[in-house]
Amino acid sequence: MLTPPSCLMSILPLSRTSGRSIGTLPQAAGSSSTATVQATENSPAVSQSAIVSLQAEKVPVQTYSVPRTPQSSSPIWQKQSNDAASLLMKGNFLSHSLANRFKDLGSTLLDMVKDGIGNFSQSITQSSDVNAVTDTQTNSYPWADEQLTVRTKSGVEVRISLKNQGDNLAVSIKTSGELSEAERIALGNLSDAFQKAIDGLNAAPPRIDLGALTQFDTTVLSSVDFHADITLDQKAPQVLDFHADGTQRTFSLDGPSGKLNVDVDMGNSAIWGNEKQRSASMANYLQQFDSAVSRGHGDKALMTMFKDAFTQMNSDYPAPALQQQIIGLTDSDHAMLSGLADFDASITQAVDTPNPKHLDELDTFSYQASQNTLITDSGRFDRTISQQQQSSLASSYHTSLIPDVPLKLTTDNKSQNYYYTQIDDKADSTTEIEYRKGRLAKALSSQSASQSTHVQKFELGKLTEDTTRPYEASQTQDILAILKPFLENRRERLPLDEYRWQQTLSDVHDQTLLKADPADLHGKTYDRARNVDAASAHA
Repeated sequence: MLTPPSCLMSILPLSRTSGRSIGTLPQAAGSSSTATVQATENSPAVSQSAIVSLQAEKVPVQTYSVPRTPQSSSPIWQKQSNDAASLLMKGNFLSHSLANRFKDLGSTLLDMVKDGIGNFSQSITQSSDVNAVTDTQTNSYPWADEQLTVRTKSGVEVRISLKNQGDNLAVSIKTSGELSEAERIALGNLSDAFQKAIDGLNAAPPRIDLGALTQFDTTVLSSVDFHADITLDQKAPQVLDFHADGTQRTFSLDGPSGKLNVDVDMGNSAIWGNEKQRSASMANYLQQFDSAVSRGHGDKALMTMFKDAFTQMNSDYPAPALQQQIIGLTDSDHAMLSGLADFDASITQAVDTPNPKHLDELDTFSYQASQNTLITDSGRFDRTISQQQQSSLASSYHTSLIPDVPLKLTTDNKSQNYYYTQIDDKADSTTEIEYRKGRLAKALSSQSASQSTHVQKFELGKLTEDTTRPYEASQTQDILAILKPFLENRRERLPLDEYRWQQTLSDVHDQTLLKADPADLHGKTYDRARNVDAASAHA
């Protein structure tokens, strides 16, 4: 499971049986085997700095460690060269971890592009079989393929690739056309961002570090893509994909522990709020993510990666486009909206079956959040704005009847003592704004939240309790009534009135943020728990 602090993101392996050559290496004349450099006592030790995959904490830690091969002579290069990348590869290759194998290579290759190198390739092998590098039927682990693809406004595509296949390392630069000086500079400015993405993925604990890749020069470059595919020991791969252009930012991570997705619509800059509003909305969502993983007993490591991705995809918004100036939302409009770009984000944990006696009892965790905004202009002075924020949580999990005592479920009824809990939560927040003849005629905020907790208690394999606890609340607020006194006296505002106006806008913004806990809403309704008789539940 991918893990920051408590997360262990070890990318689990995938079977590679075809089409996975890392480069073409020449065979030394008169030699039937390639060279291998054996690590000495002073050589870098096997590192655990490249644990990159969504992997449950209960699974033993795996690192991106390159296996040692039989003793042989000097490493075999694709070509002899003293360029910056080759010199770096020479030192990095002595290490047996992916983190060190790829150290500084991404930034060095982009710096070479900045210096005018359009196409380049280099590879080095320490395999005992020279043909292993080019043999597409060879399964060599760990497998790592990390690529950056950048497209310029003029249509040129630049691809930087780093690959490691067992005891082989290869890099390349491919450019589809001539680059202008401005394009080379813009690409060079991404060198640190690219290296951060690589280092983060191979770190211990691993982390998502893609924020800097969103800060490319949009006047010169049209899009940036980062792809990483890492596999260990013939198990499932972990695949990361990132894309950013002028209209969208997308992130996905698919691995043994689950899937993450964050899609952000950057095409409607009119709805973006100021930095204070965006920070408040971001803090609100991050808090709700924490509450969801706690309530649903989800994988905290996986959720940490999700939070990092969500934050980075919503950071460093570019300067608002001309569209915002044309639409021209007011300060009060922005106060009633979240301030964030529209998005769709989800996290789905891999399903587990911890109870061998009841395989239909699954451990699951799925959380989704989204925002959608619609602006309709019926004329110069007539407009409607609608923004909907929503979230949902569905999870199920087993817990011990005795706190802090781990479950050890078997097919023996003596082990069947546990709670099985199922969670089903939903939340919604809708803001409706309407202008008629240039005047604010409607400003309404409607919110609702519901939580359902279904708990079954088993003792010695028998269902002894079955309880469902629904909890829901809703509220509707007339924001126009709050704003109207200020809107009617705009021309006569004194400095104190302006202060009160800004404070009111801040309060309105806080009130319209999505609230997933019914306890945070007015108009609460508490439904009594529905207890199902254990005997009838068995029937």
